[in-house]
Amino acid sequence: MMPPSLQDAPCLYFAATDEGMLVSVNKMLCTLLGYNTGDLVGKKQDLIFSLPTRIFQQTHLFPLLQMQGHTEEIYITLLTKGGEWLPVLLNASRTEKDGEGLTEYVAIVVLNRKKFEDELVAAKKAAEAALHQNTSLLKAKQDLQQHAEMLDQQMALVKEQNEELRQFNHVVTHDMQEPLRKLLLFANMLLDEAGDANGKTVRKIKAVTEQMRQILSGLQQYVWLIEAPVVYTGFSLGEIIASLAEELREEHPLVSITLQCEELPQLRADKTQVIYLLKELMTNAVRFRKDPDVVTIRFSASLVQENFFRNTEDKYQYTDYLRIVCSDDGMGFDATYKDQVFELFKRLHPVSGRGVGLALCKKIVQKHGGLVKIESQQGQGTSIAILLPYQESSLQETRTVNEGTKINENES
Repeated sequence: MMPPSLQDAPCLYFAATDEGMLVSVNKMLCTLLGYNTGDLVGKKQDLIFSLPTRIFQQTHLFPLLQMQGHTEEIYITLLTKGGEWLPVLLNASRTEKDGEGLTEYVAIVVLNRKKFEDELVAAKKAAEAALHQNTSLLKAKQDLQQHAEMLDQQMALVKEQNEELRQFNHVVTHDMQEPLRKLLLFANMLLDEAGDANGKTVRKIKAVTEQMRQILSGLQQYVWLIEAPVVYTGFSLGEIIASLAEELREEHPLVSITLQCEELPQLRADKTQVIYLLKELMTNAVRFRKDPDVVTIRFSASLVQENFFRNTEDKYQYTDYLRIVCSDDGMGFDATYKDQVFELFKRLHPVSGRGVGLALCKKIVQKHGGLVKIESQQGQGTSIAILLPYQESSLQETRTVNEGTKINENES
């Protein structure tokens, strides 16, 4: 018989014989499973056991009760009248009287147990992952420290090498100028005293010496450019090109120089270096003209997008660049050599030149974070495209400042 205290208890109670026949159930069990007392008493307990519970009861639970007489906190699932599973935590006690066994079950519903178990497993995994991450971070920190030490050593070595290179450049570009100057002076003195027989040899010595002096002068400019910082200021690109065109007309009064220039934007860059860059391009257009009396130089500008990570594989970030194109109708050259024209002391024409100009142009563009491209055909002219990083807000700000300055000058 079920104790009266369990009839209305807030737990599930049922009792069954060893043959699995239900002999008593309480109200809570009937309510949660959706049955009346008469629906269960006298019926097989399998009616309220889910299939996994039936198997567990026959293979584990009942044999355990026969051996120990009781068990505690067994997780099983009961079956409601509607066919749904109800998870419960079960205590059971078996007794025998007159050779007949009776098992009494008391259970509580544990609907959130699975959730708690999942959370516990997740917390354990998170703790293990955090421990692994901390170990990885510690190793990464140690590796980073080693790399920092190696980088510091390499930077010290590079600094020392740069200083040695600077001293070497100073010797080459400055200290050698004086011996060459004296050599030219002595060559001129010998030329005045030499007769026709020796004059030709002395003139060759003078020409070679002058060529060496020009090479050293170009190298001196290249070294200056490497060491010079980039000082950004705002200025009008069109005004500089127009001014340089006038200088070229004064330097070459017998050449008709036509400048075709589209409307060009304001530019924010190192003005001194950009002036040198543009003058070198325009001077080359005049120097390597196809017609000895006429040359046309064209300038245009447009906004394009280029990958910022040009030297990094499989990494892309497209950025706005200002594309400035300088083209002419001059002699041009074989396109096969277009990658060589930017090499130091590389000359493709027998026309006068030091072979330094385009190398300096490329270095200026690189120091501004840009790139330069060249296209040419023999007898069809040359086109050089310069791409410089473009920041619209900075250019607009520069334009406003310049316009304000101009107004103040007019007022004064």
